[in-house]
Amino acid sequence: MKIGFFTETFYPQVNGVVKSIEAFGRELVKRGHEVHVFAPKPDRTEHEGMIIHSSPAITFKPYPDYKIAIPINVKVPKLDIVHTHGPFSMGVFGLKIAKKQNIPKISTFHTLLSEYTDYVSRYGKKFTSKIAWDYLNYHYNKYDKIITPSKAIKNQLPVKIRKKTIVIPTGIDTSFLKPVKKAKEKLGLQDKKVFLYLGRISYEKKINILLKAGDLFLEEESILIIAGKGPALKELMKEKNKMKNKKKVKFVGFVKEEEKPLYYSAADLFLTASASETQGIVITEAMACGTPVIAADAFASPEMIDEGVNGYLFSPGNYKELARIIKFHRFPKSMSRNARKRAEKISIKNTTDKLEDLYYSLSKRRV
Repeated sequence: MKIGFFTETFYPQVNGVVKSIEAFGRELVKRGHEVHVFAPKPDRTEHEGMIIHSSPAITFKPYPDYKIAIPINVKVPKLDIVHTHGPFSMGVFGLKIAKKQNIPKISTFHTLLSEYTDYVSRYGKKFTSKIAWDYLNYHYNKYDKIITPSKAIKNQLPVKIRKKTIVIPTGIDTSFLKPVKKAKEKLGLQDKKVFLYLGRISYEKKINILLKAGDLFLEEESILIIAGKGPALKELMKEKNKMKNKKKVKFVGFVKEEEKPLYYSAADLFLTASASETQGIVITEAMACGTPVIAADAFASPEMIDEGVNGYLFSPGNYKELARIIKFHRFPKSMSRNARKRAEKISIKNTTDKLEDLYYSLSKRRV
């Protein structure tokens, strides 16, 4: 099949959407499919066997890493299916192509847009969230099928959209993401208890909650590592400097893909305070490396965590509860084994099987 991925974001930006496109695209290419990615000003023309097409774009000032595509004079080959990965300009462009070529159209609902309105306005969130949902309802009703990466997100959708929604998580490569021996030594962290957050440094990830908790749980031989880059970095650095335990917090910047297993494996616990995860790929990645997870009890995160088995959950925003869990709960070695077993259930092979079946079922319907 010739598959068109239409996305608002792609390399050099790295986030959950990009990783999802990369994982599925790589596996689809391995299976003999031809995958075309249409994105705003990507930094490459080929990636993992996928053909990358560039669209003109302008920078979105509230979030400079994000670009608004202006898909003018973009050549699109004859496709068998359109699969969009965002509801804005590239999503609209994908719908236009599907109509023009009379082919099936599906979309993955990656992001709860209503949780990201702070980037547009810090005031009147209730009002801006309503506008966001009105637009999402309008846009997604145009597709043949909608994919969500978790049951939690499917349940957030309006009933009309929910009826044509299928849950397909983004799978991970468990042959790459696996425990690394002597990871702490390799990072110079021997004899340290390591707490890790790895991901986008953005406001919706609520990393400030981790810093507040760090002032309560960080002890002499422990360290909190914040890995990644993003628009909230400067503000978080200021918050770190106000901490009494600031010397035990280390911002290490962007971690290359090939180094992720090392960082995950070096961590005793992976921490995330995000209350808007549509799947929480980093949770799955950390577990694949045998690292238990403590996460906010919100949206999709609880679908991966069995309390006391492979991690724990805390009330969103409650940094004191997070600190108490770390200080007073046990984390036996069995939790690491259980974390790895849980991640192995979400392999890229299994999830791509489901995606491929969906493509074929819709294509046959059009024949």
